[in-house]
Amino acid sequence: MAGKVYQYYKDLPPWAKGVVVVGGALVVYMVGSRIYRGLFPSAEQKKNKELAKNVDAEIANLQRNGQKPSFTDSNYVTFANTIYNSMRFAVGDDYGTVETTMKRMKNDIDVAKLIKAFGQRQDFFFGIPAGSPMDLFTFVQKELGNDFGGLTNYRVRRINDDWKKKGISYQI
Repeated sequence: MAGKVYQYYKDLPPWAKGVVVVGGALVVYMVGSRIYRGLFPSAEQKKNKELAKNVDAEIANLQRNGQKPSFTDSNYVTFANTIYNSMRFAVGDDYGTVETTMKRMKNDIDVAKLIKAFGQRQDFFFGIPAGSPMDLFTFVQKELGNDFGGLTNYRVRRINDDWKKKGISYQI
């Protein structure tokens, strides 16, 4: 069987051999990198898990201190979906909607509930999963803070400035 595969490869034109080699190397890289990321999580992945684990405790603490959410839980899910759908495409992202939606938060508990509703979401590059799932702040910083060599970072600054004026302690 192996001999037949090798013979078939030998009979291919030179350009097709190159395609097979490059394609095979790409498959090996993709599978290997997935296994590596699974065995050795990055600092970012560890931070994301910690944030997700602590957000419920943070919400309970804020409620004990008298903060009340400004919206219903379903509103936070809608906000999270709006933010995600405005950033998840390689072409046609709507960063203005992300900024506007995040500026709707009025206090710390609103931001904490938004973080919880967002959870961990996968980024895509032309329909192909890119990297590991990210929390809200990591996703927004990656998209708005680092896109185009930092040219869109002004949106992150405006969100942070807006939150600071409202007394929100979270910063992206």
